[in-house]
Amino acid sequence: LKRKVAEQEERQGMKVQALARENEVLKVQLKKYVGAVQMLKREGQTAEVPNLWSVDGEVTVAEQKPGEIAEELASSYERKLIEVAEMHGELIEFNERLHRALVAKEALVSQMRQELIDLRGPVPGDLSQTSEDQSLSDFEISNRALINVWIPSVFLRGKAANAFHVYQVYIRIKDDEWNIYRRYTEFRSLHHKLQNKYPQVRAYNFPPKKAIGNKDAKFVEERRKQLQNYLRSVMNKVIQMVPEFAASPKKETLIQLMPFFVDLISLFGNGRDSSREEFSFS
Repeated sequence: LKRKVAEQEERQGMKVQALARENEVLKVQLKKYVGAVQMLKREGQTAEVPNLWSVDGEVTVAEQKPGEIAEELASSYERKLIEVAEMHGELIEFNERLHRALVAKEALVSQMRQELIDLRGPVPGDLSQTSEDQSLSDFEISNRALINVWIPSVFLRGKAANAFHVYQVYIRIKDDEWNIYRRYTEFRSLHHKLQNKYPQVRAYNFPPKKAIGNKDAKFVEERRKQLQNYLRSVMNKVIQMVPEFAASPKKETLIQLMPFFVDLISLFGNGRDSSREEFSFS
């Protein structure tokens, strides 16, 4: 998909360049014709009338009888005005085509980038960051694509008043991938701990706690997206702040830095009451 995006961008870029060249040619021709018409008008006043136009737009002058001057001047002037109007129309049409091509290219790139994020997680530049976090080195960007995290689904566990949602968190570091399952309270605990360690985390968009209506499907989906963006921002911060992890990203290193990402016994297994299941991490 990423290769398709690059190929599409290249093709669109070539089209844009071709349209830009045509645009410049039309501008030059328009100036030439306007200049020629103005010259016709000036020369008509002195009885020197151009009556022959070469293929490339150059003007040649020939001797004419005085009686033919007025008629030839009017005819040439009318023809050139028509040509100028036609060229102006073509110029406007090419400009519109160029604009539509640019808009279509931007929409396509945006759509394919979003599809790429949905399929494989964030790519460099997709993270919602503060201005302080937006400058990544080339090395960080090259490694960022090897570390991906997203929340693909949410499960409702427990019954009645004890029901709660569990978020599936999928992590991939190079060829190593695993799932963990966390409740919202555990995300909040992680957020509080990270704020003490990294003050910049306070600026991240963390979804607030909601006591009423937190089981609504629309609300849960919106919270899932917010938590996913939050974890991606946190992962980016870890890469920036821990050089050894950025140099050699590994699952074990990430778990040592953030036990939140450790593999735990599945919330759905062992026949235990899922409504009483709790996660613990240091």
